[in-house]
Amino acid sequence: MALRRLWVQVPSGPQDLTEVRPLILFMQEKKIVVIGVGGRTGTMFAFELGKVADVLGVGKEIEQIKKEKLFVKRKERAPLVFREQVITASQFPDKTAPEIIFLATKNPVGPALKHYYQKIKERRLPPPTLVLSQNGIAAIKDSLKTLKEVFGKDSDKVRVARLVLFNPIDRKEIKGSTDIIYSLPIRVAFGKISGPGNLQNITFLFKKSRFVTKEFLPEEIQDMEFSKLFLNLMGMASATRELSVSQGFQNPETLEEEIGVLKEYIRVVQASGGKFLNFPWCPVKFITFFIKVLPIKIFLPLRKYLSRLISEGREGKPKDLAEIKYYNGAVVNLGKKIGISTPINQKVLGRALK
Repeated sequence: MALRRLWVQVPSGPQDLTEVRPLILFMQEKKIVVIGVGGRTGTMFAFELGKVADVLGVGKEIEQIKKEKLFVKRKERAPLVFREQVITASQFPDKTAPEIIFLATKNPVGPALKHYYQKIKERRLPPPTLVLSQNGIAAIKDSLKTLKEVFGKDSDKVRVARLVLFNPIDRKEIKGSTDIIYSLPIRVAFGKISGPGNLQNITFLFKKSRFVTKEFLPEEIQDMEFSKLFLNLMGMASATRELSVSQGFQNPETLEEEIGVLKEYIRVVQASGGKFLNFPWCPVKFITFFIKVLPIKIFLPLRKYLSRLISEGREGKPKDLAEIKYYNGAVVNLGKKIGISTPINQKVLGRALK
């Protein structure tokens, strides 16, 4: 395994040595696998984490990467060739198991997760910590169910973490090459779902990669997911009308539908016993309070302001309808589970699935 050179200034106080020793061990002995390289999220994680750790990417765009046709373009910086080591799914794993697997494939997580962890079990390798980065609120349930299928009663020995990403990532094809486009700093919220120990290595990895982070307690993870899905739902009604977020929020009829989607979601989450949390960079709890209590007509005079605010937050990236089943579909399913009607979300979902 290739080692990356790292200069460490040893602190004078003995109390600080606990921070230096994990750093040295992590850089020398640990490997991270990012599954989904070639896609937007997988490429970003492999590139950013590869600056401080030994990263192996797994993906489908192997030939493009070998030909140096995959580029990372961080806003306001020149594009950089993606040069991390990559293998195909059939080549995983090598002789040693990684310490951490970042699963950056699209929903559903079950099939991909079963493929990789079944191979780990067959080779009798220690199961790596799993980090789930999918959108929506289904990833946790799907992952725990799949790990139970693979490991049986030993599934509780697999440490599982949930991560939600707040950076919009775009992908553009340009003359046979692909640009993965995002801005810095990388902002993530995360926390442990299950398994032994803590997430010290992950916390340390994010710190060295200069991510802006917020770690939540295990009992807060479901609410963290609810809060992130609230942000994901913004713009979906517009997208199903083939409108950009900016166009949709400036159109009175579409804006009413956008606000209606969010009002239904807030009602369903709170009726299910969930709640909304604030993130350091986005006061979701504060926003949901006002959307819940204010009538839709209050938002209509503000539509140009809301359009600009939400478009800037998404950095111009268009909404992707590919996973609408895990956005508005999740609202519909949760509503059915607790007996609450969600006609606006059903309407938006139906329009997309026509």
